[in-house]
Amino acid sequence: MTLPAVILAGSAIVALLFIAAIAAFFLWLRRMLRRTRPDQSVLRGLIIVFGLGVVALPFVAINITERNAVLTRVPEPLEIAEIEYQLEESWKTGFFVYRLTDESADWARKQGSQLGEKLLGAKGTWRETPVDDGSDEAAIGNWHPYDRDPDMMPRERPTRHLPTIDEYLEKYGFTIPIKEGRDREADQSIQSSGSFYSYGEDGGVTIVDPGRGKVYFAYAR
Repeated sequence: MTLPAVILAGSAIVALLFIAAIAAFFLWLRRMLRRTRPDQSVLRGLIIVFGLGVVALPFVAINITERNAVLTRVPEPLEIAEIEYQLEESWKTGFFVYRLTDESADWARKQGSQLGEKLLGAKGTWRETPVDDGSDEAAIGNWHPYDRDPDMMPRERPTRHLPTIDEYLEKYGFTIPIKEGRDREADQSIQSSGSFYSYGEDGGVTIVDPGRGKVYFAYAR
């Protein structure tokens, strides 16, 4: 049996066990309700609430875990007020826009050129913009992956062009339809001075823009 077949079979077994467990739980819940008297409305209500809570708990936990994973992409000590925009497809390609709290944005602006040294990460992890997109093979591969193979480009580009988030996301052949304006805003951050950027181990790049009070995160795995 091949590895994909084993994985598929294992996933099917887990899914069946989960369904069986849910069915058994509801049968137990039904039995408990039948044991109560008609005048025990409070007890019946508590049993129903308990049942709904148990069913909802895994989904709530998954949502909380996913949100925490998204928030960890913002480097300390920055704090965010909200996730302004997010778009992901198949966990392979994604783009996020975080808005910092007013206090955090003010603090970041006051650090000036020293901000990179105050953000979480090893020394030298954070670099000042504009993005250095042509210093070595790694930089070219990140920001201009198909410059040497124009036939692979989804659209024609000038021989020499500025780095963009859209092109960064295309480096493995995938692209996502980022809302117009969101990508342009991030492009302005990486193409001009005043921001800081850092590469992650998961194919991502984080851009901190103190001027706009935002953090951008893009990844292509």
